[in-house]
Amino acid sequence: MDKKKTIKSLDLNYIPSAVEEEVLKGWKENETFEKSVEARSASNSYRFYDGPPFVTGKPHYGHLLGSIVKDVIPRFQTMKGKRVERVWGWDCHGLPAENKVEKELGINSKKEIEELGIDKFVSACKSYVGNVSAEWEWYIDHIGRWVDFKNAYRTMDMPYMESVLWVFKELFDKGFIYKGKRVSLFCPRCSTPISNFEVAMDNSYKDVTDPSVFIKFKLKDQDASILAWTTTPWTLPSNFALGFSSDSDYVQVEHHGENLIMAKDRLKEVLGDEYKIQREFKGHELEGKEYEPLYHYYPSNNNDYHLYSANFVSMEDGTGIVHIAPGFGEDDTQLGKEHGLSMAESVDDTGMMDPIVEVAQGKYFKGADKFIITDLENRGLMYKSTKITHSYPHCHRCETPLLYKAQTAWYIDIQKVKKQLKDTNSDINWVPEFFKHGRFELGIDSAPDWCISRTRYWGAPIPVWECVCGEKIVAGSISDIEKLSGQKITDLHRPDIDRVTLKCPKCGQQAKRVPEVLDSWVEAASMPYAQVHYPFENEQKFKNNFPADFITEYTGQLRAWFYVTHVISNLLFDSIAFKNVIVTGVIQGNDGRKMSKNYGNFPDPKEAIEKYGADSLRLYLMGSPIVLGQDIAISESDWANELKTTLMLLWNSYKYFVTYASLEDWELKVEFTTRPTALDAWILTRLDQTILDMDESLSSYQIPKSVAALKSFVDDLSTWYIRRSRDRVGPGSLNIEDKEIAYTTMATVFKVFLRTSAPIIPFISEYLYRHLTGEESVHLEDWPEVNDRSVIDTELLSKMSQVRKIAEMGNASRKALGIATKQPLSQINVSGNFSSLKDEVELLQLIKDELNVDEVVLIDSKEQGIEFDTQITDQLRAKGKARELVREIQEARKLAGCRLDERIDVELPDWPKESEEEIKRKTLVDNLVKGDTVKIKRHP
Repeated sequence: MDKKKTIKSLDLNYIPSAVEEEVLKGWKENETFEKSVEARSASNSYRFYDGPPFVTGKPHYGHLLGSIVKDVIPRFQTMKGKRVERVWGWDCHGLPAENKVEKELGINSKKEIEELGIDKFVSACKSYVGNVSAEWEWYIDHIGRWVDFKNAYRTMDMPYMESVLWVFKELFDKGFIYKGKRVSLFCPRCSTPISNFEVAMDNSYKDVTDPSVFIKFKLKDQDASILAWTTTPWTLPSNFALGFSSDSDYVQVEHHGENLIMAKDRLKEVLGDEYKIQREFKGHELEGKEYEPLYHYYPSNNNDYHLYSANFVSMEDGTGIVHIAPGFGEDDTQLGKEHGLSMAESVDDTGMMDPIVEVAQGKYFKGADKFIITDLENRGLMYKSTKITHSYPHCHRCETPLLYKAQTAWYIDIQKVKKQLKDTNSDINWVPEFFKHGRFELGIDSAPDWCISRTRYWGAPIPVWECVCGEKIVAGSISDIEKLSGQKITDLHRPDIDRVTLKCPKCGQQAKRVPEVLDSWVEAASMPYAQVHYPFENEQKFKNNFPADFITEYTGQLRAWFYVTHVISNLLFDSIAFKNVIVTGVIQGNDGRKMSKNYGNFPDPKEAIEKYGADSLRLYLMGSPIVLGQDIAISESDWANELKTTLMLLWNSYKYFVTYASLEDWELKVEFTTRPTALDAWILTRLDQTILDMDESLSSYQIPKSVAALKSFVDDLSTWYIRRSRDRVGPGSLNIEDKEIAYTTMATVFKVFLRTSAPIIPFISEYLYRHLTGEESVHLEDWPEVNDRSVIDTELLSKMSQVRKIAEMGNASRKALGIATKQPLSQINVSGNFSSLKDEVELLQLIKDELNVDEVVLIDSKEQGIEFDTQITDQLRAKGKARELVREIQEARKLAGCRLDERIDVELPDWPKESEEEIKRKTLVDNLVKGDTVKIKRHP
């Protein structure tokens, strides 16, 4: 530090957009971000992974929220001496991009895509991704996030995709990947499987009204019918069994001349009071009973059309007996496997009913309901048909109702590793902590095998070639493919990769690639490896950066990116992929749902950022419950309030300091030549306390606590320290020694605090720090060091809290009495437990100055109270008049445009002669002269 550096005044009022644009310009011109990374040793790295966003449209507040968290922690760790590389990533593949391109091209089905040509469609996807990604940089820059865009990885790039092929082969060779026929969620509009977690992550369930039908299944060995229930009549042509609860009570009743069998607990709900119980029995007596099928469209075997115990049957709805269609439902499929039931697929990949189902031939599956209901009614097999409103899964991208459908696909066997996934979860620090054994671990418990194949076009290929002889060839690299095909591979996308055939090592014939592409979540989960093209290069760099020290995303990723990344790292390396994770809540859109580009339910944040600034957005979001996993709706008023209550206070406090320090050509120094006063010592120990509080909270990923500490300090600095120091500085202050202490204290506070505030509010911290010190950047500085809490003067903090409590009560009392603070009073009696202040001359003087009293009398009492001596003597009235005149003269100086250090003469009608020198000193007046009104006379 140049000890002869003098303080410059700050002419600007705080206009966030102007300040932030100037700071951004400096960062770019000076390459400050790059310098902050390179200044730290690679041997002392802090590893951060950035979950790649989908490249679809402009970012919304949810993206900005995540990006701010991704900036705060790396900035802090950088200032703590760590090398924190952060590279941007783009998630390019999958349905999000495909659906956007389909809309642009006016395409509504896979059939239309193939008519257009896969090559043209994939080319359009590439173009779309390239065009959209350019829009993000403005937003990321203007919220103050530092990230390397130049070297951003893209999941569509060849090196990245090659690493994904390696991941697939590794998992295949270890026996974790299999091809099989299972029931899983399927989108008939996109004609592709959908993962359970894709639907769960953003709660893509909607309330819909569906049929609720009660069907009579005639038993073969007795004169009775089973009364079963379903909300999916379209699945009835595929019925092969009925399920019941073996431990529950069932009854056979006579009802309107028919014998019906159902659960006893559901009688009144379903039949009302019009029934006669013929017999009661336990459910297990139904085991194996045979009934007559409703339809005969599909082949069957001897195990079909019987009743079987099913542990998923509920007594909360229906009849306690459910219809089983093994081709449509996870539970149904499992029961079908256990009992060797047939499986019929009566709905094709576009959601249309199988032509063999004559009763609903050519109908969309949802539209088939009414035809099947009518048919069963006409045949006397429908007991009743009503409506039910329930939650039903929809495609998270096109919003089409999904169906559980049997399909041949590629899966990761999650069941093999569930215990390991839960065991290694214990090594992860979750913030908030309740997600650890809550939604994340419960998600592992309930997770089905992960369907990783998509019958789509824009994605990394499943690297499996199948030969007619039954041999499967799995390629884990481009060189594998080139070696076995004899072709040069220039693109791994469809349709290029589809044209590549491999020579079968078993029979010598040409094997063809399976048509599916990978679930884009496999690519996102492979980010730790693929972003550095591991294992094909950067082996040491990968090892040095795995696992991550920190990641963050919103709650939806508990069953998505967090989950899949955890799965892949465990399967590859028996290791966690990340050590610490912050889970944010969801910012709700203007329709109450999660903000989503897919829903289009949010305004462009750009206008508000330009109006209120990024620092206020950062304070607002980082201090809110959303960083503790709770959901919020964006409040523009709360955002604006951060600007007023914190940032403007900080700016104006700093401006006050430099305005007067510059007037007096004060040389910047942070070393005291005289013992600080109690007020100075207090703000300095508050500074140390704030540094420690913020260090501890940011080190433990508790960002809202750090924001609370920051805001509390700014409030203390402005509303108490600066407020009580106003008479100590400036040309009107005659106590040179005290003035020096005040300036030195303020310089120390701002120089240190701006380093502390930098990770949270990087723009204003940068601007003011540069202005104060002349240094290149606060973000190239180290975090302020405070040894430990033993340096905190807790006794002084406690006493100052008492002083401020008395001041608060006193100001409230004056207001209630209607006596202005400018009117001096002789005495205040303070009751309560304030005995520790009795000998504290400086602290008592603060009370006198704040409440404008001559004496403070402390009275020990269990009850707190304030009592002013309200008798106003002529002498006190004269002092009050003097104070009022000081205010009037200061206002007149402003109106006349006087400089702060400009000396003047003043005309006054009258003034208290005993206060003349005080008035002149406080207002920089040389001569007071008689006049009709308050009038400023400036010297020539």
